[in-house]
Amino acid sequence: MRGSFARPRLVFSACLNCEPVRYNARIIEDEFCKKLAEHVDVVPVCPEVGIGLSVPRSPIVIVFDGEKRLMQKDTGQDLTKRLVEFSADFLEKLGAVDGFVLKRKSPSCALSDATAYRFSENKKLVLKTSGIFAQMAMEKFSKAAFIDEFRLRNFWLREHFLCRIFASAEMRGMFEGGFTKMDVLKFHERYKYLLMAHSPSLLKKLGRLVSNLNALTLADLTREYSDLFTMALTIKPTKAKHFNVLQHIYGYFKDRVNDVEKRKLLSLLDDFATGSTSLTKIRAIFREYARKLHIDYLLDQRYLSPYPLELETDV
Repeated sequence: MRGSFARPRLVFSACLNCEPVRYNARIIEDEFCKKLAEHVDVVPVCPEVGIGLSVPRSPIVIVFDGEKRLMQKDTGQDLTKRLVEFSADFLEKLGAVDGFVLKRKSPSCALSDATAYRFSENKKLVLKTSGIFAQMAMEKFSKAAFIDEFRLRNFWLREHFLCRIFASAEMRGMFEGGFTKMDVLKFHERYKYLLMAHSPSLLKKLGRLVSNLNALTLADLTREYSDLFTMALTIKPTKAKHFNVLQHIYGYFKDRVNDVEKRKLLSLLDDFATGSTSLTKIRAIFREYARKLHIDYLLDQRYLSPYPLELETDV
């Protein structure tokens, strides 16, 4: 298991997958999206091309006129029905998916920052809203992780997204294959500290669930564990929760190292608390100590390696 990761299945806005599908036919070069695509199974989509619009094309905009509508400015075409039908069909056929990486500000794909216009008393008001495809995707796949390329530049938002999609893919792979109740227990043990960083209260509920395996059928265990696990990972970790987890992990080291190394590790924890050391750096150092001290339990913890090293970054 160490060093290996299930491949998340992600829907990508096709323009973020280096496809020339934007209204101006330009290709978006996003380095992190390109790197991420190497570690996931990409399902590309461009709803605007999907409804038959050409590349290049006249831009489309969202207009509020009693309801949210999609209009092509130059032609005056109302494209709402076509886009809704395309989105419903695409999402219905999509199957299991772990997350979405969508284009910000897009009238079809934006999560929350598409420009929309409302006309009231002959005044044009500018609003922000979700794109029509994105809105339908978030409603249908409410348990999946969603992000756009701009949010991926924020360390903590990116960290949360990556943890969610790789954990989801690993759990999905387990449940889609032949598995036993003991496999669920081992999975839970592997994710103990990652769950603690997200939701200690739901970790306790999951712990009670797997501590009494004989009380549930395999089907009931699968359903209940999956729901609680997914719910836990939707909760964003705080620095305080991370610090708590790191203190727990330090507890495995403190009686196995000399006083100099102990002071070094305690100083590292203080640096994390004050913001002068990154989570990425402290994870790497803790992984090295776990290897050096041969602590297999920690080496198996997803908290210390929640996603491929190639996706790690300090900023």
